[in-house]
Amino acid sequence: MHRMMRRKLAAVVDATMRCLSRVARRLGGPALATVPVSAVMLSRLVTVSAEQPIEDVVQLLVGGRHAQLPVLVDGTPVGVVTRADLATGLRESGPHAPLAAAPRHDVVMVAPSDSLSDVFHRLQEAPEAVALVVDRGEPVGLLTYDHLVEYIEAA
Repeated sequence: MHRMMRRKLAAVVDATMRCLSRVARRLGGPALATVPVSAVMLSRLVTVSAEQPIEDVVQLLVGGRHAQLPVLVDGTPVGVVTRADLATGLRESGPHAPLAAAPRHDVVMVAPSDSLSDVFHRLQEAPEAVALVVDRGEPVGLLTYDHLVEYIEAA
């Protein structure tokens, strides 16, 4: 079941990346190269610790407007969890297990001044990852495929 979901996710990501590539070609490389990540990132960021109980993190996602939460270990970003990751963690490890027991997505670390073009290419290399915007060692924002697509389509 998990493999089938990964294949479907990979197919969706592949289709999204093809769409982004077409839009980027239509806009032209320079258009994406001149926009910094800070102009597009989701900046209302709540971070969680890998030691927190899964049930506490579920409450943050359910009660807030967040779709992903960066996971920190000793202040260092190690991944991003989604609602689906937490559902799997609850099912497999229970509500009192630490968040470290749940699956998570890799992060691509970027700076607020990095261009959308650079981030786009880095996300192409790691299609299941989420771009985590880090400034002076602190996570300050996220950039997802969906958000990047919305921005490009609106441009």
